[in-house]
Amino acid sequence: MQIGKATANLSGTYNLRGDSVLLNMKLSGSNMPVPELAQLLPALGIVLPAGSSLQAGTAHANLIMEGPVDRLTTAGTVGLDNARLAGFDLGSKLAALERLAGIRGGPNTEIQTLGASVRVNPEGTTADDIKLVAPTIGELSGGGIISANHSLDFKMRATLHTSGALMAALGQKGDTSVPFLIQGTSENPSFRPDMRGIASEKLKGVTGNSDIGKAAGSLLDSLLSGKKKEK
Repeated sequence: MQIGKATANLSGTYNLRGDSVLLNMKLSGSNMPVPELAQLLPALGIVLPAGSSLQAGTAHANLIMEGPVDRLTTAGTVGLDNARLAGFDLGSKLAALERLAGIRGGPNTEIQTLGASVRVNPEGTTADDIKLVAPTIGELSGGGIISANHSLDFKMRATLHTSGALMAALGQKGDTSVPFLIQGTSENPSFRPDMRGIASEKLKGVTGNSDIGKAAGSLLDSLLSGKKKEK
């Protein structure tokens, strides 16, 4: 199977059952040039952040496609190496983490490696075991869901080199592991630190009591958002 200069292997079977076509196929490929694949993203229902584009690098995939064409389930692993998401500054999107841990932004997002296990069907996409290495930011990991209308619900963790004042005040030195959330939509994603998770982990480490940590995290979350809980 040839997609521009990208070569992938497609094997398997299909069967006609009434008005439906049932697929049982495998798609695999490695070292596929990313620019050659970028043109296929809209047809696959993949939406990038507004104003961004995938440039440079190579992709690899190992996917199984099963079921009727109109209710197809695709599952397996995908990844990128040495790619660039041009026009999308992940560092600035992580502005709150930038204040916490002192990371730097830039006009593009350089991707050293990205890998994930995915499952795609008409209801949406589930991505697990996400591992992203971005040289100017650090290592990001986690998982979540992209719904059929492209809304996002991800729980992630960033491992960063600490220089932020708040994390230093919490006694964190060296590499910092910061939990954060990705919400919004694929076209306009929203990133924010999981303050409850941060406070809970810190206090649990001190007291060994996760309930105290959760309560403190809730209070810190309210203070940072400028809201007070009603009694």
